[in-house]
Amino acid sequence: MVAFKKQNLFMFSGILLAACTPAQPNPAQAARPSETPGTPLAANAPGANPAAPQTMLYYVCGKPGIDTHARSPDQAHPFNMGVSFISASNGAPLSNVTVRVRRHGRVLMDFVAQGAQCLFSVPEADYRIEGTWRGEMKFEIVQTGTMNAQIKW
Repeated sequence: MVAFKKQNLFMFSGILLAACTPAQPNPAQAARPSETPGTPLAANAPGANPAAPQTMLYYVCGKPGIDTHARSPDQAHPFNMGVSFISASNGAPLSNVTVRVRRHGRVLMDFVAQGAQCLFSVPEADYRIEGTWRGEMKFEIVQTGTMNAQIKW
């Protein structure tokens, strides 16, 4: 296989791969639809009509207290669930936590939280929120409407 490099673009056997890093605004990560590479995520009830409109999932993370000023980009679907990441020993907020949001075992969101508090706009349900900090994974089952869930290390 022959590879060529020119202006940060790589070509392997006719396939073009481009590397890019999305910019993260400060002090909070921007609320945006959650998506997996190549597959936009949407919540859909099992057995639902595949032609029906799908609900986008949004999140925003930042410093503690972000819930007082962060607004969902879709006003019809405000943030309805929140979780904070804190130290069990001293209550200090923790950032750079790898977060996974699951429902019925399926990963709906997978990202690194740049702040200690995250807000979510998701359909009504119970979700498994997993956080991995310094290689240790913890989780909580969180129901929509709960804005003060905590995961402690």
